[in-house]
Amino acid sequence: MTKSSFASLAKPFVLGACLAVAATTTIVLAAQARSPDQRAAGFADHLRPRIQQAGAPQSWTLEERMAHYAVPGVAVAVIDDGAVVYEAGFGVLQAGGDTPVDAHTVFSAGSVSKVVTATLILRLADTGYLDLDADVLDTVSSWQLPAERDAFAGEPVNLRAILSHTSGFNIHGFADFQPGEALPDVIATLNGAAPASGEPLARDFRTGTGYRYSGGGYTLAQLLVSDVMGAPFETVARDQLFAPLGLTRSTYTNPLPPEHGNIARAHNGGGEPVALPRGYEAMPEMAASGLWTSAHDLGALVAGLIDSYRGEAGPLSQSAALAMMTRIAPGEHGLGPRVTGSGDSFVFHHGGTNNSYRAWIEGHPATGDGLVILTNGARGRSLIDEIRNAVADTMDWPVNAPVIAPELRLDPAVLADFSGTYAVDAGFPVDLREQMSGGFFELPLAVRVQDGQLEIGRAGGDRYSPLTPLSPTRFVLADMADTMGIWEIEFHRNALGEATGLTLRLENALSHYQRQD
Repeated sequence: MTKSSFASLAKPFVLGACLAVAATTTIVLAAQARSPDQRAAGFADHLRPRIQQAGAPQSWTLEERMAHYAVPGVAVAVIDDGAVVYEAGFGVLQAGGDTPVDAHTVFSAGSVSKVVTATLILRLADTGYLDLDADVLDTVSSWQLPAERDAFAGEPVNLRAILSHTSGFNIHGFADFQPGEALPDVIATLNGAAPASGEPLARDFRTGTGYRYSGGGYTLAQLLVSDVMGAPFETVARDQLFAPLGLTRSTYTNPLPPEHGNIARAHNGGGEPVALPRGYEAMPEMAASGLWTSAHDLGALVAGLIDSYRGEAGPLSQSAALAMMTRIAPGEHGLGPRVTGSGDSFVFHHGGTNNSYRAWIEGHPATGDGLVILTNGARGRSLIDEIRNAVADTMDWPVNAPVIAPELRLDPAVLADFSGTYAVDAGFPVDLREQMSGGFFELPLAVRVQDGQLEIGRAGGDRYSPLTPLSPTRFVLADMADTMGIWEIEFHRNALGEATGLTLRLENALSHYQRQD
């Protein structure tokens, strides 16, 4: 292991950081002089990245970034003080056409479906149809989990665990189905039987002791709703949630009938239409990823969940809303949405990803703010992040301020000190690791210097991400800035100048890695 004198650490140059902060402050002050809807509309001229370089702030128009990411259509709804104050569409339903997107255009919502599914389940619990604490495996009547696929057979698993991804079930997500392909029913999906293409549902860790994102668990919840209510899941959602709330554009029906109308078509990463001739895929795993909805409908739902949390009129009782937005250890979710922050910065949120669509929702219960973004391009997630930054600036939200990376130059010998392999510390508390447990987060990490740039990646892999310094020992993965947070790494140096380990931070979560070589 190499050593370097701390005297070799370069002094940071932060000149220019004030310019970046001033640019954002100017946007905010100008926005405060206008009505909420006028302020919200201004976002389209101020898209930006989360990480800004000192002295070189970046800003783009929505039109520029839609072209950059090859996303033909976007719909947005902005919530202020618990009410939707702005909703609009941008671009077109399909590249090469001229039919515009509007606030009532329906998009595939991906895993945002899970939050809506959770809302339905909590409404059914509010009215006594479901018990969140009952054993799901005992309540489901039309299917049984085979004992050979249940490492903890005989032990209960409840809806709280399924909705918070702490059930122990597998199956992260599902592939979309192309036009003309046979669609599996829910039993085939749970059994991994044709025409389903995924693995069968199984439980391989004790419920409540770990976290693993599980679309498979939500599929079991889908079957439970159908069994208890004696009707197809999409019918129950229509009758018990969408119709009572006036969400006329929302449905779990797959494939979506063309006569539904005003449908945003699917596009690949190059902005080319796909899933032809129909123009969009089908997602029969409805509860997990099969929702079709509009910015208007989702905006109304997010506003309603904020009202419920505050004890005002909404789709849920206040107790159910509080349960929905209470983090279930050791994960990052409440009952449906992810939750992070505290006080005015407390946020519930969730993203959605299907083959050709990206979606986002968030709500700030303390302030009543919220946002919905729907896109019909495979590269829509990066666009969503930049839209969200712009809305946060124009609406003066107390979250997602730009992270200003100083002009900090570190001696090459210092960077070399950090190079090596780091393995996850198995003794680090699982409650602190939250979502950073299982899968990728159990793999060793490799740090290297390439062309004078510190980089990090999976040990043995071929993809590395550059690390931008925020201080002599703290770095950010600039190309992995998330909508709600940044990936930050802190290296630990002892009094001898040796790098002994690193801590990875993402939102609420921490994970510690020990130096191996």
